[in-house]
Amino acid sequence: MRFFRRRLSAALLFPCVLAILPSLVEAQPLRTVFFEEFLAQRFGTGEQTAWNAQAFCPTETNIVAKRVLESYGSIFSATDSVTLPSVCVYEGEAPVLKYQKQLKTYIVQVRIPISLQFAAARALQASVDEAALSGIRISALDGAIAGGRTYGDTLMLWNSRVFPALGYWNRKSRITSAELDEFARMELAQKIRKILEWEESGIYFSTDRSRSILTSTAPPGSSQHIALIALDIVEFWNPTVRAALNKNGWFQTILDDPAHFTYLGFPESELPNRGLIAVFKGGQMYWIPNMLPRPNVTVLLESPSGP
Repeated sequence: MRFFRRRLSAALLFPCVLAILPSLVEAQPLRTVFFEEFLAQRFGTGEQTAWNAQAFCPTETNIVAKRVLESYGSIFSATDSVTLPSVCVYEGEAPVLKYQKQLKTYIVQVRIPISLQFAAARALQASVDEAALSGIRISALDGAIAGGRTYGDTLMLWNSRVFPALGYWNRKSRITSAELDEFARMELAQKIRKILEWEESGIYFSTDRSRSILTSTAPPGSSQHIALIALDIVEFWNPTVRAALNKNGWFQTILDDPAHFTYLGFPESELPNRGLIAVFKGGQMYWIPNMLPRPNVTVLLESPSGP
């Protein structure tokens, strides 16, 4: 009789496996899709056959552009229902204003009114409504700046990390007073490059001085918040909130910034096909650019069972 039950259970399970298998296979890309390849395919077709990757983001000549694309590039995998920036880093306030003026926006209440691009806002509203069914409210972190930002906002946040860190490392004798004087005379673009160079030697500019400044805030003109499809959320730790957001196309996309969600507008199963890779860290899952392998570079990622 025990043997019969095992045979019966297997017979009932087999059709279920066959039913699930096609969806599992469909969710996986036929081959690894690297982010740079996806960008070339997406932007280098149709009327944009002359699309120039280095004009869009000069990663081969500019360390800031390279780091921005690696850290914040997931935004360029987003759905066509949103209007994306034309470059990875806007130089100054004028081009940011020009870009933001063309965006169609809508306001969502997440304890405070937040203005986002229309498609992102509607998807966020669906997430808010779904979480509410479980008695959970979704709320913006640190007020209106949690959503859309101006160029001035990004500059203010950048400086709020930079100046305290400069003082800290000067007191630790890692940055000399002469270097501070030289830094003060630099143009903004030079200052950003210098900070990233310092970080390569372990002089970090995040709020706790233990990580890159890029885990805390983006260089002026490169924040995903400029595109009005990003939102910092208080309840990021709540699995119900994350599930509701993920279901409606909102995902965590910046390593070590778990409160930050980006509207990509696709089911999770589609993201690998758009050049993204899932990374588990600190109990959170981030979708980040799956960059082409580079020589002499080792990337260490936590496993899903990590802390």
